[in-house]
Amino acid sequence: MQQKNLPDELPDDLATLWYLIRRAAALMDRQGEALFRRELGISLAQFLVLSVVDAHPGSLSQQAVADRVGLTKGTVSRQIDTAAAAGLMNVRVAAHTRRENAVSLTETGTALVRRGDALTQASRDAMLEVIDPEELTAAVHVLRGLLGALES
Repeated sequence: MQQKNLPDELPDDLATLWYLIRRAAALMDRQGEALFRRELGISLAQFLVLSVVDAHPGSLSQQAVADRVGLTKGTVSRQIDTAAAAGLMNVRVAAHTRRENAVSLTETGTALVRRGDALTQASRDAMLEVIDPEELTAAVHVLRGLLGALES
């Protein structure tokens, strides 16, 4: 059966895997963006930054946040500025170095992350209704192996 939007011919299975990973990631990002904008009034990038800060308050640099969410340091900096202006985050100069900021969520920011976590879980639950859990586990195993090979 031909997959919707899959080119008729790709050179090999690795090219097909590359295409499918990029397509799946793009669709997941697009759906996440729409969900967070509609339900929370923030972007997916904003939610990701808030989530990482929530999980590691004050202990990560902007570069570490960027690395965890796959965004540039500049994008993370803009997201932090936007969150602070919206009253979702507190930003102050870090005690250990004046070159970094220490960030933490406000009560409003924490509440927003909890709402976003619930939305994310509902989205995951809906996806798991149409994906065989064993196939998902196998896909994760294959992708971990691929990442290991690419990182070495």
